[in-house]
Parts: sequence; C-alpha cells; structure tokens
Amino acid sequence: MDLTAKHGLALLDQLRKMRETEHLTDVVLVADGISFPCHRVVLAAFSPYFRVMFTCGLRECNNREILLRDTPAESLALLLNYMYCSDLPLNNNNVQGISIAAFLLQMDDVFIRCRKHMIENMDASNCLGVYYFARDLGAEELADHAQRYVRQHFVQVCQHEEVLELEPHQLGKLLMSDDLNVYQEESILDVVLSWVKHSTVTETEVRIIHLPELLRKVRLPLVNPDYLREMVKRNTVLLAEGECLDMVNEALEVSTMHPAAVPRKLKLRYGMETTDLLLCIGNDSGGIRSRYADFAEQSFCYAPSTTRTYYMTSPRYGDALGYVSTGVVTENNGIIVAGEVGVRRAARQKDINVEIYRYKVEAQGTWEHLTSAEHRDSYALGSLGDAVYLLGGQMRLKNQYLITNCVERWSLQGGPWRSAAPLPLPLAFHSVVRMNDRLYVMGGRTPQTFSMEDEPDRLSNRLLEYNPHTNMWKELAPMKYSKYRCCAVVLNNEIFVMGGIGCEGGDRGQSRHCLDAVEIYNPDGDFWRDGPRLPCPQLSLHTCGPNAGVVAGKIYVCGYYKGADRHEAITKDILELDPSDNRWTVVVRRALMHDNYDICLVAHLNPRGLMSPPADLVKL
Repeated sequence: MDLTAKHGLALLDQLRKMRETEHLTDVVLVADGISFPCHRVVLAAFSPYFRVMFTCGLRECNNREILLRDTPAESLALLLNYMYCSDLPLNNNNVQGISIAAFLLQMDDVFIRCRKHMIENMDASNCLGVYYFARDLGAEELADHAQRYVRQHFVQVCQHEEVLELEPHQLGKLLMSDDLNVYQEESILDVVLSWVKHSTVTETEVRIIHLPELLRKVRLPLVNPDYLREMVKRNTVLLAEGECLDMVNEALEVSTMHPAAVPRKLKLRYGMETTDLLLCIGNDSGGIRSRYADFAEQSFCYAPSTTRTYYMTSPRYGDALGYVSTGVVTENNGIIVAGEVGVRRAARQKDINVEIYRYKVEAQGTWEHLTSAEHRDSYALGSLGDAVYLLGGQMRLKNQYLITNCVERWSLQGGPWRSAAPLPLPLAFHSVVRMNDRLYVMGGRTPQTFSMEDEPDRLSNRLLEYNPHTNMWKELAPMKYSKYRCCAVVLNNEIFVMGGIGCEGGDRGQSRHCLDAVEIYNPDGDFWRDGPRLPCPQLSLHTCGPNAGVVAGKIYVCGYYKGADRHEAITKDILELDPSDNRWTVVVRRALMHDNYDICLVAHLNPRGLMSPPADLVKL
C-alpha cells in the first residue's frame, strides 16, 4: 500500500472516531425522528446536495439541525457509514432505499453501485418491480434494462407473483408490446385469466370489470382454436357471456374460415418470429455487392420456414478471426466457432492458438472471445452439455505437423482445458455429430503408420462413439466408403453422411473419387443403409465444417463444390431432402451467398436481430 492510500485510510479512521464520539460535529441530520450527528465538511465532500445547502447563504447554512423528509433513516445510516468508512453493504432488501437516498442527495457513485447491483441480481421474480421503481425514480438506463429483461423473459416473469400484482393499466400496456418473447399467444391469454383470478372474492369482482379491456390486448386469432374453446369451458363465468364471448367467437370464426391468413393479419410478437436458421458462417469477401452496406463482413443466413434471406455479423469481422476452422451449436443454442486470428493480430502474437468465439445475440450480434487452446488444424469441434471438445487434427511436433488422436475438453463455465480419452486412432479432416448425449466421429484421414516417414494418409471408414459419462470410446459398424471432406448431420435419431472424397470399403490404396453417396446410420441396430443419392458428386467446404443442417425434419445443403476439381467458388444452390419423399430437390438457385464460407450451422434465432438484404444486393 502506497503512502497516499495509507494517508487516506488514516484520515477516514480519525473522522469515523470523531463522529462516534460526536467530537467537532457541527450538524445533525434527522430522518424518521432519528438524529445523526455529522461533520458538514464530510457531507459536502460526498454530496453535491449538501455542498450547495451549506454554501448557498440560506438559513440551512447556519441551522444546527436539518430535517430530511424523504430519506429513510436506515438508508441514511448506511450512506453516512459509507462516507466515513467506505463500506456499503448492498443487498436486495436495502438497495432500493439506498438508491433513492443517493439519488436525492446526488451521490452519483453510490447510485451507480446500486444500479449495478440491481442489474446483476435481476431475475424473473423482481424485474417488474425494478422497472417500475426505476421509471418512477427517473433512472432511465436502469428502467430500459429492466424493461428489456421483462420482455425477453416474459414467459418466466408470468410464473411469479409480481405480474399478478400489477395495476390493470400496467398489465394492459405490457401486453400491447410486440417485443414480448413468447412463442405462442396462449401464454398471453393465460396471464390475463390468472391476473383476474388472483385476488379475494371482492377483488375478483373488481378485476372482472377490466377483463374485456385486457382481452383486447390478447391477439385471440393467434390462439389455437382448440385451446381457446377449452379456456372458455374452464372459465365459463369469465368468458362465456357479454363482450368477452363476442371477442372469443369472432376469433374462432376468423381462425376457422381463414386459418392460413390469421398470422398475416395480426403482427407476431418477438418470440413467434424466432425460427431455425441455416447460418453460413465465416465468409470470404467476394460474391455479392451492395452500395448500401459492406457485405464482406456479413454471413449469409437462410430461413427455410419463410424462404427468406438474412445476414449476420461474421466472426471474421474486424480483428477477430482470420478464418473459421469449424463450429458447433450447443444444446442451449450457443453458437460456437473455432479458428485462427487474422494476419494483423497474428503479427502481434508470439504463438498462434486455436481461438474459440461465441455469438452474442443480446449484444447486437457481436462475437466474444471465450478461450484459446494449443494450436492444431484439420480438427473437429463437438459439444455435450456445457462443454466443447477439440478432437484430433494435426499438431506441430518437431517442426512438422502430425495427425493426432488428442481430445481436449473445455467447460463453457470457464477454467482450463482438460484432457479427455484420446481417439482410438489419429484422425484429421473427420466429421463429428452429437446424438443422444454421445459424440460420433466418422471418416477422415489417418496415417498409415506412426513413423515419421512421409507416407500418404489412409482414409477412414470407421465410426466411433464417445460416452462422456465413462470417458470411453467405442467402435461401431464401419461405413461403406472410406472418405473425408464429407458432411454429417443427425435427422430422426439417425446419422446421414453425404458426399466427400473416398473409395469403397477400407482404404488399401485403391483409387479415390468424389462421391454422390448418402449413408445412413441406425444406432438402434448398429447398421448402415444407403440413402437417396445427391444430385451430383460433391464435396463439403474447404474446412472440416459441414455445409448442411437439419431444419423442421428436413436436410438442407447450403452450397457445395461440384466434383473433385479445384473450384474458386461454391455452387450456390440450396438442396433439400425430405425423408418422406426420399429425394433431393433444389429449393434455392444462385442464392445471394458469398463465393466461399467456412461452416454451416443451424441455430434458433430471431430475424429482427439480423440484417435483411437491401433491394440492390446482387450476385457478382
């Protein structure tokens, strides 16, 4: 501790002792009938409110006793303790009282600490209270944060008492919002009925008066007709007569006569627009152009449910990643990518590592750095629970890159990388999928021997299953083809492996060619069967990442390399496989995507957080 800090602590300690003994105190603050002897100079030092009071020339300058009418005694005591001791014990019970006192006394540093505490401790049970508290106090930043939290977590908020204690006009204004994160309008109807019934008999009679008004805030045609009829049966007293019944019958009539038109006539709420999107992440700069925006820093996204195109911020944006090697979407819808830094950052770093980034939906689509791992390439990335796994690849050893069987695990909660059971054989350019709390690794390249000699790699047709509970690998039935640069996805509890470069059977040096084969693995019977062939032999992307994903029970291939020749750009078609038809169809030709990208992932996102293509966006 330096001399200045020691001096300051000594001064604070002496002032505290003088206050405790009421030595040289020259003013008494009174709150709730309780007196607090203090020193004017200390109050003025910490509070502009007192500084002006004691220097303005009015009678308060000379008054020995000052009455504070709007400041609770408990909060004032804690603030005085902070002035004299630098100690401010905040908790959920006292933080609002302290923040009111700090706001009135213009103690901005204390108010900022209170605001930070309320934000960090905000949850579904208290966010509404924080919102109305902050709004009434005039704390706009805290009110905005609380309002966003309420809207984003509205389903969870409705499970707590706060929403049922709202005034009718407060609840009505809340239900009018288009930004509520609800997936179905039934949630809104439920909270209205729960609010009416949440009271004594006398209060219920009063609340029923407001039911028609609140029911108008519910977008009844969006409610499932069967659910709406059931609610009428269960709430006959509330819904089966008068104005409420007319609204219900009108909604049933509209949804019955024009079921497909209902969502178009009423604006959907935020959560209802959320859908599964195909994300073609890590694009290069070529292929599309607009005078309105630089799409070199955006990645192509496609919504099969609406056939609409969007763009999201690429992890290659700015100084983040130079390229994306692979990626994965976790069970909790976290979008994770792995790759290497760009050239500019690499020049400033001593060592090149594998960098792990995560997409931040709530932060306007930015990417945050999570962790770094020892450098390797041609690896696969998988996820189970809250952990991500780096599997195999090529690692540097004695000035050369060798294919490895090393597997490392990292928890998304933080901490160091930890070793997991190694792969049964060294692999690079392999595929990995998650199914039934297991990782499945297939295909790839493996060295012929473990010697250091320059021998060509073999292709693998082996299928490996990893059990995280036992930390063990198990070999399952092999594929028909040994292959790499193929694409693997999971559909209906089966693994589909599509395309790639390979040869039939085990790789014994026979000729390799580009494949149009689709192989389907059934884990229940541990066997493979042939699937519908691709329209043409094709390769996945240059990286180890897949170029396909599953949405609504269908497989979509988003761009591909046709044949094994060298290609500068992918074929920008989107293929769809509907297992009920068992055939491939082209659903989008010449999509507005870049010439190349690094990995295709499927995530549940809201298009409002993405960029829509401008009218002049063209394919080059």
